[in-house]
Amino acid sequence: MLGHALGDALGAPFEFAEVGSVCKATGKDWIEELCPFTAPLGPHGPWVSPTVPGTGTDDVRYNRLFLDFAVELNGRMPADDELARRLLDIYEHPGQYFPGFEDLARAQFEMWEGVSCGCLGQASTVVPGVEPAILATRSVGLNYPTIAGLLLLPSAGLLFPDDPEAAYQEAYKSAFFDLAYAREATALFAAAQSLALSGMPPVQMTETVFNMDPLQLGGYFGGPFIKQNLPPLLDRARGMEGSLLAGWLSTELRNFSVFDPYRALAITFCALQAYPDAPMQALEIAANHMDVAPDGTILRHADIDCYAGITGALIGTICGAEALPAQMLQQVVTGNRSVYGMELEEVIERFINVATTQSDASD
Repeated sequence: MLGHALGDALGAPFEFAEVGSVCKATGKDWIEELCPFTAPLGPHGPWVSPTVPGTGTDDVRYNRLFLDFAVELNGRMPADDELARRLLDIYEHPGQYFPGFEDLARAQFEMWEGVSCGCLGQASTVVPGVEPAILATRSVGLNYPTIAGLLLLPSAGLLFPDDPEAAYQEAYKSAFFDLAYAREATALFAAAQSLALSGMPPVQMTETVFNMDPLQLGGYFGGPFIKQNLPPLLDRARGMEGSLLAGWLSTELRNFSVFDPYRALAITFCALQAYPDAPMQALEIAANHMDVAPDGTILRHADIDCYAGITGALIGTICGAEALPAQMLQQVVTGNRSVYGMELEEVIERFINVATTQSDASD
């Protein structure tokens, strides 16, 4: 969770920021330090201004909610209908989950209302007049694959140590809001995290994950989208590092939406391939990603807090907190405490206690 929160905080001040904003703020063209926010407040960003460096956005709030829910369920993965009910409950009663931030919390979770109602077979108040069966096909209000599952379930694999097939299948089933290969992305990430938790090195972990297809998602016209397309991309990226790799990825993935799960996973696995033993450099690759037009024009920074948060969740699982800069982690803990009253270390401790108890019981 600390790796995830660090990645979120590293990229968040420059998420969708204009070209040159990093240099203006830091004197460099490369994000490598935690910076304060200067953008306006909003439901998906920080909720207090001014925020200290290290403060998280909706990404860290989602992860905290998932870990708390898993603890409530005694270390069990929530089923799709349980997750839908919880998301609806947060939207309808935000003050119970985020005291003092009711309006911002409701605005953040409004996008989950329609698809959650669809999952539960009930009418929506946000998108009235649309049948539940249709609502259930709309991701988070959008009609294309998104990183919703990677945002809401970045810790799902922690519930299945060294059991990647179970992690894959259960994450796939729970991600009711994911469309098409977005579900595959959520499942693959959970499987990778399961393997990482067992101590498997990054290169072997990657190879193992892309040899998996426990739900037989392939068909007459080829294999699952991500499993089929990401390994060749990793081969082409081999040997690239630093700004060369970050720039190449920005150009290579320019035709995918900034919210696309394939894009997010490609960045994560390419960063790990380039820096299997250097976690901060891998995080920096994810945070220094641009939104590029089809003609090659650099438009702005992309959804870099999400890319770096997702990458950080896997890096933290592989390396542990001791491999990340202690001062930066302390800034993350302090920032989220001062802004949200969120005690990340307590959330982590509760989760570890439940996960350990479950593991001992199964043994």
